[in-house]
Amino acid sequence: MNIDSIDSLGNLFLALSDKTRLRLLGLMSGGEVSVGYLADSLALSQPKISRHLAYLRSAGLVSTRRDGKWIYYAIEPPADAPARHLLFETLKYLGADLQPAPATLPERRIYSDMQTPFETDYVPQEMAIYLL
Repeated sequence: MNIDSIDSLGNLFLALSDKTRLRLLGLMSGGEVSVGYLADSLALSQPKISRHLAYLRSAGLVSTRRDGKWIYYAIEPPADAPARHLLFETLKYLGADLQPAPATLPERRIYSDMQTPFETDYVPQEMAIYLL
């Protein structure tokens, strides 16, 4: 039994144990989004959204990109294959938005490059185009 794997899996379950964080991951499943978009979509304050995003980031589930004063978040699949599979199955169970984002939302970006480092047996093909 590998202690690091157990710790990593424990952190993943803790990150996925909050309904707000699950809703955030569902919104991010369609591509990269800004904090403002997430706050507006969930009708929650930006500080509350930022706190949950920080938790997801510390768990290694999201990545950030700064563009001027805006910070954009996107799902960052775990490097560990079983954890990655668990995340993808959770998103699939949630009925995550796997369709391309509407072009009218400039803060959302779709990743269409199929040659991602995360394409393994654990990555559902329909999700591979939306993840980093």
